Amino acid sequence: MSIVPSPRKAAYKAFFQVSQNNEIQGVYQWHQDLSAEAFLILCDFEVIFRSKVHEAISQLYCTQGTDDWILNSNSRANLISQLQNDIATAQAAGNELFINHRNVSNYNLNSYFSLTKKDRVSFLKIIIEFINKGKINFTHDDLISAVSFGFWVSLIKLIKNRSNGSLINGHLTAIFPHSTKGFDVNHIDGVLDTLYRIKSFRNRIGHHDSIMRIPEPNPGYPDFYPRNLTQMIKSLAILLTSLLDLVRDIDPAYASTLENSKNWKSFFLLLKQNSYSIYKNNKGSLDCYVMAYIANLYD
Repeated sequence: MSIVPSPRKAAYKAFFQVSQNNEIQGVYQWHQDLSAEAFLILCDFEVIFRSKVHEAISQLYCTQGTDDWILNSNSRANLISQLQNDIATAQAAGNELFINHRNVSNYNLNSYFSLTKKDRVSFLKIIIEFINKGKINFTHDDLISAVSFGFWVSLIKLIKNRSNGSLINGHLTAIFPHSTKGFDVNHIDGVLDTLYRIKSFRNRIGHHDSIMRIPEPNPGYPDFYPRNLTQMIKSLAILLTSLLDLVRDIDPAYASTLENSKNWKSFFLLLKQNSYSIYKNNKGSLDCYVMAYIANLYD
């Protein structure tokens, strides 16, 4: 455990009530393996979610059979040429072309969907990066895959706030066609709450933070933060179940595939008191996962 800073080590000792170095090492490895499996599930979810939102926005705003709602195909060549010239001018002066809220209006994506100024800045920076790498034949799929998960969360919030909420029904129906939750403001609020929780969870794993105290929704009251292993297991199961519920509203077949995937099954295999104990008692050795798998066969 020498690679783990003392404050981080102390947090694991306090939460899991362990004191022996071997136990701490095992608990830490269990947490690491659990986080790794969770991250793979989040990757699957992000691809499913962004692909469906992209498809829905394309259907609602673009000419049939096209998907250029971010960068209008008719404006593409002119924009790339303009950016190439401005990049060259900046480089000749020993600088880089920097896009911000002050100069973003100089460049027209001519988007079918009205993007925020912040999002236009983000997409222009992505396009500049493509140009600098010589990738001028980038596709809209390239743009879709280059933006962060946070963009898709903010897009749903934007849909809620646009035109006094008049966009909610049509957009939710297109994104979550299998939902029975009403396609109204309460529905989109529920979607946003789950997305914010998923985003926070994803960020914690991405920043190598702990997932011991992932808050549990407590309707009508402040969120409940786990204080022990049992509560941690429950809160993580609730979060992943809510994620699966969103996928089911997109397409039940996707939900079934995700729920039967190796990543999903591995996560919930590890998310057991017995698996935790195996890791704790065996220093988190390479054999722990196999031991947990075998023990689960008889559980």
